[in-house]
Amino acid sequence: MKILKLLSAAIITSTFIAGCASNNKKTDVNTPKTPLIVSGDFNGDGKKETVTLIKPKLNAAGTGCIDSTCTAIIRFSDSTIHPISLKNCIGGIPDNLGDLNGDGKDELGILPDWFTSCWHDYIVYSYKNSEWIKPVPPIPTHCNQWEAKV
Repeated sequence: MKILKLLSAAIITSTFIAGCASNNKKTDVNTPKTPLIVSGDFNGDGKKETVTLIKPKLNAAGTGCIDSTCTAIIRFSDSTIHPISLKNCIGGIPDNLGDLNGDGKDELGILPDWFTSCWHDYIVYSYKNSEWIKPVPPIPTHCNQWEAKV
């Protein structure tokens, strides 16, 4: 129960930090496609891996994705760690949440961006048995929370 409370508090805090760094503006198709990078030990081998979010390609107007699924990919510098596919995601900032459950691996969080709406789910991932799992249900958030830093 203590771990769940600690995990929830850390996720909520990270949600607001990540949400404040993110914005709800439409993606500018003229912005360079620089991947967002974070590092951590996500597989528990004692070595830091680099995490890169690869955004989907948008149409010329910036109103849709060339691929209809609008799938962003989170890739890891260690090729033995499976990538994470995020459908209906045009961006976001991966966040190293640290080792929240004491298993020796850092948890990964992300607040996916989308074209419209201020409602976004903050998603937490944990690497267990060579697979990414969601140790807690996605956490609904709203942009007024991000702006108020609550």
